[in-house]
Amino acid sequence: MLARLRLLLELIRFSHTIFALPFALLSAVLAWRGQPVRWQELVGILLCMLFARSAAMAFNRLVDRDIDAQNPRTKTRHLPAGLISVRAVFLFTLLTSLAFIASTLLFLPNRWPLYLSVPVLLFLLGYSYAKRFTIWCHYWLSA
Repeated sequence: MLARLRLLLELIRFSHTIFALPFALLSAVLAWRGQPVRWQELVGILLCMLFARSAAMAFNRLVDRDIDAQNPRTKTRHLPAGLISVRAVFLFTLLTSLAFIASTLLFLPNRWPLYLSVPVLLFLLGYSYAKRFTIWCHYWLSA
């Protein structure tokens, strides 16, 4: 069980998520300038970022697994190398997507994060396909 979790965390490059968390926190604190910080919302921001990025990274690995298998640079990644099953990555993607949506409940009574969670998630997951039809795919994520 722990070995599979370690593989999943490697698959989504969890260390990169940890690296990005201080930037998310700093952005939140700057946005709250002049208003009291609500710890519940700060935790919500952290969880939403963690789960949304995890879902998007796992989905990207699923979508690209056949391409990765043909590329000498990426053929040793977890899915093409058979280190982890497609089913496990699919379930991880599903669970982290649902956890992202559930994390927006921390922003109640503001319901907008909940209402917008599915469109935002679809937009993030869309990157995996955007890179196939545009050279501007990195701007897709920054929109």
